[in-house]
Amino acid sequence: MPNNQNFSPELLNAIWQNQTTSVMLLDQSFTLVYANTSTSELLGLGKKRIIGQPFNSLFNYHSVDLERIAQYSLVDGVDCSQHRADVVFIDSRHAKIAVTSRQIKFENERYILLECRKTDEEIKHDKASNQMHQYQAARNLIRGLAHEIKNPLGGIRGAAQLLQYEVDQQERDQCAELIIEQADRLRELVDRLLGPNQLPQKSYGNIHQTLESVVKLSTLDNCKNIRLVKDYDPSIPDVFIDQGKVQQVVLNIVRNAQQALVDGGEIKIKTRINHQYRRPGKAPKKALLIQVSDNGPGIDPSVRETLFYPMITNKEGGSGLGLSIAQTLIDQHDGYIDCDSWPGHTEFNIYLPFAD
Repeated sequence: MPNNQNFSPELLNAIWQNQTTSVMLLDQSFTLVYANTSTSELLGLGKKRIIGQPFNSLFNYHSVDLERIAQYSLVDGVDCSQHRADVVFIDSRHAKIAVTSRQIKFENERYILLECRKTDEEIKHDKASNQMHQYQAARNLIRGLAHEIKNPLGGIRGAAQLLQYEVDQQERDQCAELIIEQADRLRELVDRLLGPNQLPQKSYGNIHQTLESVVKLSTLDNCKNIRLVKDYDPSIPDVFIDQGKVQQVVLNIVRNAQQALVDGGEIKIKTRINHQYRRPGKAPKKALLIQVSDNGPGIDPSVRETLFYPMITNKEGGSGLGLSIAQTLIDQHDGYIDCDSWPGHTEFNIYLPFAD
């Protein structure tokens, strides 16, 4: 391997030209001034036909947001990404590409370094994977519902049969009470599946007071000597949330972690300010981040992708509704929950945007 200080311009150019990603250099008027071989292959045009051409003329159609790139990369000097842009090439081929731009300064001039990568196969793979997970989740939902409904229905049917032949009034009353009890059980199941039906009662409050309540409740239920570690950011201002609902969400996640851990495990509750929280179709804004992590065995890969679907659980006797309800409660705050897990580590990140 040659010393990198002795790389010849020819070798460096060969590396540049043989990158699998399409790399092009645009001036401030979005005219192509340089491109590697992959750019020519992507566009289906020779280099002589593309160098010196405006970016828009390289396609029959494209949805690359040039105004955003100009603002972010040229004016602000920060990287800009667009994960799924539609393009129709001159030869009428259609594709989806991921685009990343960065400002390059050279001899007092500013340029845009644009990297483009076709994502059609990735999108197809993700779509097929999502469909598979949704199918499995739907099957698990149906099987879980069938199991939950079958038992009370059996009780109702049995009590109804007894009513047909029972003449003793006391026995008839007991059968009627059993039918009412099992019908209420079914109604409760349906209510839980539908999720919370009350709007959040929001008010300004200190998030750490809410988390301290979670810690106290979790400590009372701590039979495995699990250590609870707090890592709070004291500079976080008051947040406009339903304190009770957020407490319910965090408590659910902490208790799930307690059940997954063995003696001597550790759960950490951390708060931070996230300055680039983004929801689809909305501009980035500042958000509160509550992270609950543990050093347990990790989440079973078979349920990881469908973790927030109803009736999905790998816990013995679990209903699989806890995280689904938690996601609904956080969604009512325009927030989001995500999860990352591998053996020895699981973390749930709860994002709650600050009020405007």
